[in-house]
Amino acid sequence: MTVGALLFAFDSEIKYTKLAIECAKRIQQYLDIPVSLVTDINLETDIFDQQIIVDKPSDKNKKYHFDLGGSAVWYNFGRNCAIDHTPYDRTLLVDTDYMVNSADLSTMLECSQPFLAHRSVQEVFKNKKRIEKFGTKNTQMWWATVIIFDKSTFSQDVFEVWKMVEKNYYHYANIFGFDSRKFRNDFALSVSLLLCNGNTIPTQCDIPWPLFNVDPDIKVELLDNKWWIEHTTRRICMEHHDLHVMGKTYLENLYAV
Repeated sequence: MTVGALLFAFDSEIKYTKLAIECAKRIQQYLDIPVSLVTDINLETDIFDQQIIVDKPSDKNKKYHFDLGGSAVWYNFGRNCAIDHTPYDRTLLVDTDYMVNSADLSTMLECSQPFLAHRSVQEVFKNKKRIEKFGTKNTQMWWATVIIFDKSTFSQDVFEVWKMVEKNYYHYANIFGFDSRKFRNDFALSVSLLLCNGNTIPTQCDIPWPLFNVDPDIKVELLDNKWWIEHTTRRICMEHHDLHVMGKTYLENLYAV
C-alpha cells in the first residue's frame, strides 16, 4: 500500500505555491512520506513526488485577511477531487498553511479507518477544545484542513457527495441554514460526512485530538526550526505541535527570510 500527502495550491495575492513547498518539506521531515502537488503551474522544484497540473478553478472566493490588512482571492474549489488526483492508496490531504511539527499523524496514516478529519478544535492560548457548529440547525463541523482517506467505497462516497454539495451549495445552505455567499469546504465536508453516515454523527471519522488553530492576530515566528507564538504579553514555543497557521502572509514573510 502506498502512502503519501497531497496539497492544493493556486496563487493569488498570496503565494500559496510558496507555502506548499515549505509545507511539503515539513511533511517529509516529520512523517517521511512523499508529497504531491495539485496546481496550475509547473514549479521549478524537485521537492514534490509529482506535480499534477490542472486548470485553475474558475470559481473563487474573496476573503479578508487580518494579517494582510485587506481582501485576497482564495481558490478553494475543487478540493473534493482529491481522491481523483491522488497517486496514493492512503492519502494525507492538508492545507498549505498547516505546519507539521511532529510525527503524530503517522498513527492515523497507519490505522485502518477509511476517512479521518478533525471535529474538535482548539485555539492556542486557550485551555479547552470545542466543536464548532454552523447554520441554524447547529450542525457539528468537521474541518477540511487535515483529512486522511483511502480509496474505499466509503471514502469514494464522501468525495462524490462533497462534489454534489459544492455544485448545489445554495440548496444545502437553505437546508442547513448557513450563509451561501462564500463557499466553505468545512461545511460541504460536514454535510457529506453526515449524509454518508446515514444522517448520524460519524464519530468513527474523528482524529482523536483537536486541530490547533493559530488565529491571524497572533504573531508567529520560526526560530531554529521551532515555532514561537506571541499574543499580548504571552509568548510560548510550540516545538512539537502541528499548527494551522491562519495568517498566510506571516508564513510568506517567514519563508522569505
